[in-house]
Amino acid sequence: MRRLSLLLCLPALLAAAQPATRDMSLTSPDGFELKGSLTIPPEPGLRPVVILAHQFQADRSGWKPLADLLNAKGIATLALDLRGHGQSTQNGGETVAVTPDFLASAKTVGFDKIPADLIQAAAWVRKQKRINPRRLGLAGSSVGAFAALMAAPAIRPVVVLALSPAGNGAFGADAGAALVRAVEQSHAAVLVLAAADDPEAAGNAKAVKDVFGVCAVTLPGKDHGFALFPARAGFMAGWMTEYLTYRAPRMAKKTVEQPAGEP
Repeated sequence: MRRLSLLLCLPALLAAAQPATRDMSLTSPDGFELKGSLTIPPEPGLRPVVILAHQFQADRSGWKPLADLLNAKGIATLALDLRGHGQSTQNGGETVAVTPDFLASAKTVGFDKIPADLIQAAAWVRKQKRINPRRLGLAGSSVGAFAALMAAPAIRPVVVLALSPAGNGAFGADAGAALVRAVEQSHAAVLVLAAADDPEAAGNAKAVKDVFGVCAVTLPGKDHGFALFPARAGFMAGWMTEYLTYRAPRMAKKTVEQPAGEP
């Protein structure tokens, strides 16, 4: 009878052990309603958290391959729809959304304000129950990666994962130099992944590769942003987990270019 009772309770116990997800919303100083999803694993205690900033013409759902792996490792995730994308298109009662034209969208939506949006999101998530405010990471893809690196000095994350950092044209004439300064000031462990045949991303990876704490990996091919997930999401999740869960906040300098196999 006792065994039968345990078997009957098993589905409920398994359901209770699943990560809990809830929607959240912030309003930026210039009026954008920023939407996102906070997922917290069931493990007891305060959990590390990673803020996820997607690429142009995508939304927060694009992070699912990485977010699921992080959640399974006990790390919470805050996946945002960046301004002008997904559900984050309302500004003062008007719909302001991106178009296929990157530079036009950057001007209309204000991509240069995405770093400030991430800073606001970090302040919010650090106040949430069951979140360890000292164990925060950032992950970005393409323009989201550029923005995450730019926001890092103010956020002070433990780690930053930058997939194909690009979109320099959205951040001003000296965007490249500003990116290097931001990475130097972040004092975080930074992993940059960029394909050799992805010129802007590879150029940005090369620009920051000599900064202390940066591991810049140049990969063969031309995959950009989320296209890097199928072969490497497990590596990305493992790297972030190591620094968010086990290691001290800083990483010794390490640079890798043109690896023979997987990073």
